[in-house]
Amino acid sequence: MKKMKKYISAFIIAIATMTMVSCDKAVDVNAVSAILPGLQLSSLGMFTTGPYAIPTSGTSTIQVVFGATTTNKTTGAFDVVITDVSVTPNVVAETLHFNSWTSNDSFNTPSAGSISYTTVPSSYPNTTIYQGSIILKYGATTPFISTHQYTVKATASTNDPTPLTSVLSVTKLFGMQ
Repeated sequence: MKKMKKYISAFIIAIATMTMVSCDKAVDVNAVSAILPGLQLSSLGMFTTGPYAIPTSGTSTIQVVFGATTTNKTTGAFDVVITDVSVTPNVVAETLHFNSWTSNDSFNTPSAGSISYTTVPSSYPNTTIYQGSIILKYGATTPFISTHQYTVKATASTNDPTPLTSVLSVTKLFGMQ
């Protein structure tokens, strides 16, 4: 009887092992790719923590980072709205418009910033993953105020016959000293 239990246990282990090894199901990458969103802003944050100092003269910069993906779409414009949330009602401190995801701000004169990105490898066909950076320029008098907190809203769009947009907003993303 002991020997029989030993053989039954060995048989069950063998069947379980064969089942686990033989059930190697490959992911249908093309099917998954077909259901991915055409455009998605996935993250918005800071490269370094604040609060940031306001320069006594000249200009300084703040770096905002973002993550995004496109599937079967071409990147288009990118807009950033920075809102002072330390006052009631809240006040828009700065609006930046980038004609592409690798350009200078075209809304302000002189330009109030720039945007750029690098791509990350993706195993999904026709999907591009972006790690991006937005450099905000500011000076001693504009557009930020000492001790205030700022919310950042980013709107990415595609450059297609039927453009898509993706919006991401972070409350009190950075503050000034």
